[in-house]
Amino acid sequence: MGHASGCRRLLAAAVAAVALAAGAWPSLASADDAEAFKAAYEAAEAARKAAAKAGFEWRDTRRMILVAKKLAEEGKYARAIRLADRARRQGELGVMQAREQETAWRAAVVK
Repeated sequence: MGHASGCRRLLAAAVAAVALAAGAWPSLASADDAEAFKAAYEAAEAARKAAAKAGFEWRDTRRMILVAKKLAEEGKYARAIRLADRARRQGELGVMQAREQETAWRAAVVK
C-alpha cells in the first residue's frame, strides 16, 4: 500500500505541474502587478491622446490599449504591461512624427 500511495502523490504532483505550466492555475498576481499595469496604462493613454491631439495617432494604438486592459482584467499583467508600453511608444512616436512634419513639408514644396 505504501508504493501505491507514493505513486498517487507523484501523479498528483505531475498533474499539478502540467496544469501550472499550461496556465490552468489561478493567477498569483500581486497588488504591485496591478499598480505597474495601472501606471503603464495611464502612460499609454496619455501618449495616445497627445498623438491624437497632434493629428498623428497611429492606427493600432487605441486597440493595443484596449487589449492590454483586457489582459490585465484576466490577471495577465506581464503581457498587459508589455502591450501598454508598446502602445505608449507608438503614441510618443506619433507626437515625434507630428513635430517632424511641421517643418518637413517645406522640403516637398516645389520652388
